[in-house]
Amino acid sequence: MPDLHFPDLSTERLRLRALRPGDATELLALYADAEVMRHWIHPPWSLLAQAQAAIDEAQRDLTSGRALHLAIEARLDGRLVGSCALYDFAPEHRRATLGYLLAAPYWGKGMARETLQALLGYGIGTLGLERIEAEVTPHNVASQSLLARLGFLRERRLHARWHVGGATRDVDLWAFTLACHE
Repeated sequence: MPDLHFPDLSTERLRLRALRPGDATELLALYADAEVMRHWIHPPWSLLAQAQAAIDEAQRDLTSGRALHLAIEARLDGRLVGSCALYDFAPEHRRATLGYLLAAPYWGKGMARETLQALLGYGIGTLGLERIEAEVTPHNVASQSLLARLGFLRERRLHARWHVGGATRDVDLWAFTLACHE
C-alpha cells in the first residue's frame, strides 16, 4: 500500500485536503445535485448520513492506504467546490484510478484542470505511480476533453460497467501512463 500521509496540496485557487466531519453538509449538497451526478456511478444522495458515511470511509481509507479521497476547497473563501480521489491502488503495478467532480457553479472555470494537475503530480511525483486510470461515461464530453488535454488516452469502452438507478452504464477507460510522457 502507498504511504498516504497526505499533505494539503495547493494550486492558485484551490486546496486539496482530507475530508473532515465538518464537510458533511457541503458534501451532501454536491452529491445530491442531479446535474452533477448525471455521469456518476451511483444515484444522487438524499441523506446527510450518506455524506457522513463517505467521510468516515475516506478517513479509514486514508489511514489504511487503500484510497485518497479529498475535498476540493476554494482558497478564497474555504468553500467545498468538489471532491477528488485516487483509489484502487495497485502498488506492485504502480497504478491507481482517478475520480473527481465539481459543483456546477465551478464548471468551465479551469478548476477541474487545476485539481487534476495537482493530483497527477502528487500521484506520480510522490506516490511513484506510473499509470493513472479514469472511467468516463461516453456522453461526458467535458471530462473526456479535459483528460485528453492532460495527456490521457482513451483505451476502450467498458460495456455495462455500472448499474445506476436500474440501468446499465457504459464507460470509456482513459489512462495516463508515464511511459508515454517521458
